[in-house]
Amino acid sequence: MEELLAFLKQNEFGIYLLFGAIAFIYLLKLISAMREWQGTVFGLERESAQRRFATTLSILLLLIMFVFAEFMIVSFIAPTYPQTSALPTTTLDVLATPTVTLAALVAGASAPEALPTPTSPLLVTEEGCIPGQIEWLSPTAGQAISGSIELNGTVNVPNLGFYKYEFLQGDSDVWGSIAGGNVPKLNGVIGFWNTSLREPGDYLLRLVVVDNQNQPFPACVIPVRVVQP
Repeated sequence: MEELLAFLKQNEFGIYLLFGAIAFIYLLKLISAMREWQGTVFGLERESAQRRFATTLSILLLLIMFVFAEFMIVSFIAPTYPQTSALPTTTLDVLATPTVTLAALVAGASAPEALPTPTSPLLVTEEGCIPGQIEWLSPTAGQAISGSIELNGTVNVPNLGFYKYEFLQGDSDVWGSIAGGNVPKLNGVIGFWNTSLREPGDYLLRLVVVDNQNQPFPACVIPVRVVQP
């Protein structure tokens, strides 16, 4: 499905040009058939001209429907269709960041609840977040969470197509989907995450935003720690 949408979008102009040329040819045929139909007197000739007119008109209407379908797919369906291939790898460098300085970062964190009795160093930073446009407000980077939590943040970008939020566990390289939406959020509730279904440990929480031209913004990624309730 993604390949078809990409093909229709990449070749949008060529498709319009092709169907337009074919439609022009059949429009000329339609005018010719209509004149022939109006100019015939004998029954058989008139019936034959009428059939040609009806056939040409049907083909012309079918071409118009194809053009309309192409427009609807490219303008409305493709921008809202989640494209997993465009977004998966931009933030994996977080896991590859050297851990030599992480202990100092953790020690300097001001929130007392951020790292209760840590078992491994956790990077208390954000990546790709844009204040006022794409950001997490809660949980915050490095926060310890448990149970079902409310995810608050901002998704306020020009020409918003859709957004989704995902998680990555420990040393895994597969992002798990939580949910998504297509309505702008400004310091509001983006969604919920039931962490009771996840094993305790370090996770990355990612907010992915895509515009209506299927172009992704930098993903907003923060580290969190899931703990036992």
